[in-house]
Amino acid sequence: MLVTAGHITGVVIAAVALFVKLGALRRDPSNPRTRASVAICVGCGIAVTAGWAPVHSFIDTTSGVPNLAKLVEHGSALATATAIQFLFLHLGGPKRATQLIRQRLVLLAVVFSVMVTMFWLADFPESEPLHFAERYGNLWQVSVYMIAFLTYMAVSVVDILRMSHGYAKYARARLRTIMHLLSGGALFGAGFVVHKALFIGLKQAGVSPPWSEPIATQALITMSVALLCSSLVLATLWKTIDGVRAWPRRSTMFRDLHPLWVLLYQAVPDIALHKPRRPHRDPWWVWGAGQRLYRRCVEIGDGLRAIGPLDEDVSSAAQRRAADMGCDSARAGAAGAAAAILVAVRRLEIAPTSPQEIDPGLEPQPAKIAHADVEADARRLVLISMALSTKVVTDTVAEFCQPDATRP
Repeated sequence: MLVTAGHITGVVIAAVALFVKLGALRRDPSNPRTRASVAICVGCGIAVTAGWAPVHSFIDTTSGVPNLAKLVEHGSALATATAIQFLFLHLGGPKRATQLIRQRLVLLAVVFSVMVTMFWLADFPESEPLHFAERYGNLWQVSVYMIAFLTYMAVSVVDILRMSHGYAKYARARLRTIMHLLSGGALFGAGFVVHKALFIGLKQAGVSPPWSEPIATQALITMSVALLCSSLVLATLWKTIDGVRAWPRRSTMFRDLHPLWVLLYQAVPDIALHKPRRPHRDPWWVWGAGQRLYRRCVEIGDGLRAIGPLDEDVSSAAQRRAADMGCDSARAGAAGAAAAILVAVRRLEIAPTSPQEIDPGLEPQPAKIAHADVEADARRLVLISMALSTKVVTDTVAEFCQPDATRP
């Protein structure tokens, strides 16, 4: 009963974690850490599912190979340990992680080949879902099989704990918590290794162990899976909470950027990735505010490139007037930029030219979207957007857009 409850708990935990991480993978499919997290969840899920007695019997009956489910279970555990190593290795740098993980994969291939060979040589007569180690632990083939399996698991656990301890000293509080949970899962994995090695050693010596092997094994596996998967879910949960907390701020900035975006969209419609049906409509409800704010900043940047160089005289005149009216330096600079943009757009409407390539002054973005940098760009652009309709800007634009003969 306890073994069954442990399996069901492990399956549910792994399934929930996989569901959460698949959502993260859909949002960022190129992130290697997200892919590693998904691999960890899949590995844990397959391992605990294949070890569950009804599934174990189904696999053996369907395949016609007794105890094939054990090979599936142990192979999934090896893959999970490798994925955890890759997750930690990637913290030290993508290039180094790729190089080092190849060495682990070579060792994994060798170990699994030994396990498959010993499994085939053992030629088990019957399927044994619960008491596999108790019944077949005295076979030399099983001993070699388990030595190969436990050796790889032990090396992986030591590697994981070593890297976790090294990275935790420099990690922030949240990442450090996640590492501690991963390390806790690895420690229960170490307990599993010691328990299995001791049990097989006693069986080889002809001594009957005084404890229930299935219950101890399942307890260690369940705790390991719970800690590993909870650490991955916790990372996504924190991101979700941060997104919910930032939603009012990001959606407000998205709406505040609308006047500037509409102005540039009218001048250069090609900046829009998806052509809106009603570009003048200012949405009050914004889903995915973080990603849409990033996209809006990108489109505004493209529009600024397309309208060509901004007139420094216009910018200086508006900025000087705004400063004289008591505006601080940021708002005065925004007024100058807003006036220069309006003049550039009007001149483009009068005498269209081919698109220009200039630097719009946005913060450089890495391949991974850094929301802090996006919001810094958005705050600066919001000041420009809100300044478009101010009197100091409209007066400056009116002055510079009148015919040369009538300009004072």
